Amino acid sequence: MFCLVTAVTAAALADPFVEAASNAGLFGPGRYTDHSTIDVVPALAVAAAFALLYVVMRARPALADRSRALARRLHAIDRAAGATRLATLFPLIFIAQLATLFVMETVEQIAIAGHPLGGTLWLGAPVPIALALHALACAVTSALLTHALGALTRAAVRIGLFVRGVAMVRTAAVPLFSRRRRSFATVRIHPLATRAGKRAPPFLAA
Repeated sequence: MFCLVTAVTAAALADPFVEAASNAGLFGPGRYTDHSTIDVVPALAVAAAFALLYVVMRARPALADRSRALARRLHAIDRAAGATRLATLFPLIFIAQLATLFVMETVEQIAIAGHPLGGTLWLGAPVPIALALHALACAVTSALLTHALGALTRAAVRIGLFVRGVAMVRTAAVPLFSRRRRSFATVRIHPLATRAGKRAPPFLAA
């Protein structure tokens, strides 16, 4: 899931900058883009949804294990985030990023021109330059998301533990309040005490 989040995010963030540089003529004459970036916002929305799903999936195990202390849970999350080994995952993330970029640009071209424009137009720049820029975006995005998703996961664990603690306190307080109400409701006055006011004084009865 981390690879998917990073790939979609890197593709969505790098694409408009690469195309803007191409449209400005920084890479020489030639048509390298379709002069549209309408695919960026939907891609970022998908990346945000994947990121939320990733945080939920990482936070749930820490919340499910009630026997651990908060510090141990957060330490486990940090170790898991640090063990992602970006150098090992980088090729997979980069391939997924390029595949995401191809899908984004192809759908965008169909929406604009009615058909794919073909060639390497989906890269947004000359092939060597485009691959280098997207690889750089992949590396930077991976490093940033490793820390950002770890921080969001730790925050989610803290919020979840706080909400669960409040719910447990309220659940424990409701039966106690109910027992007190029942104890007050069951108190009755002794029958002799209710008849004491209706009897004549002893000296008149004599």
